[in-house]
Amino acid sequence: MSVPSKSTRLGSALRKLLATLCGVALFLVMVGLLGIWAMGRFSPKLLDSSLATKSGAHLAVDTNDTNLFAGRLAYSGLTVTNPTRWSEKDFLKIRRLAIDFDPLTFFEGGSQVVNDAELDIEHLTIVGKADFLKDNNAKDIFNGIKAAPGGEAPAPAPGKPAAKQPFLIKHLRVRVDRITVISGDGTEQRQVVVDQAFNYVFEARDISERNFDEKVSRPMGTQAVQAAAQQQPELLLDLARERLRRSVTEKLLGEK
Repeated sequence: MSVPSKSTRLGSALRKLLATLCGVALFLVMVGLLGIWAMGRFSPKLLDSSLATKSGAHLAVDTNDTNLFAGRLAYSGLTVTNPTRWSEKDFLKIRRLAIDFDPLTFFEGGSQVVNDAELDIEHLTIVGKADFLKDNNAKDIFNGIKAAPGGEAPAPAPGKPAAKQPFLIKHLRVRVDRITVISGDGTEQRQVVVDQAFNYVFEARDISERNFDEKVSRPMGTQAVQAAAQQQPELLLDLARERLRRSVTEKLLGEK
């Protein structure tokens, strides 16, 4: 039985981290779309209340330039804190989240049309326990957002799966400036695994519910790996060292 190589372990660790990054981007675009349904100018407070109830995190916005009648949702200086079980306070600092959309498509039914969606992340902090790739703050927030208030969502009726809400995003742009990864949060083993400028930019066009994986999920991960290898090889090395160190520790403990 062959032993996975160091590069294989590195690739696996990096893919999991980038999958989290992709989830963060999608989460924030969905936050913006939820804001469209909320009461425009008051949407940050409503979103903060929902986020706090479901996950214990908080959302705040410095500037809200939203105008639903004009088809514009725009937040500047947006921050999302961690759920209360984490010692590290910050999860996201966002320079700008802007969505230009067709208002009628959100009220007439059918496919919801977003002309342009821009997400500019200043700082993303992934905080985890001993295995930060499996137990981290991002998963807590995503699980909280997906959970229904007061209990689990009812199971779908047998038969055909529920149809996805059709949508079209004509242009999506995601930028991530800096990434910090911390393991062992709240323990003596706390360690900053990664803390580097990433300067990652991803763009895609004509995204729908049918081609989201093809146009966003897979190419975003591929492009991020290429960018990390070319611009920040230290990021790959840090992840490899952390993954290798934890693997060796687990084997030694298992032999006792």
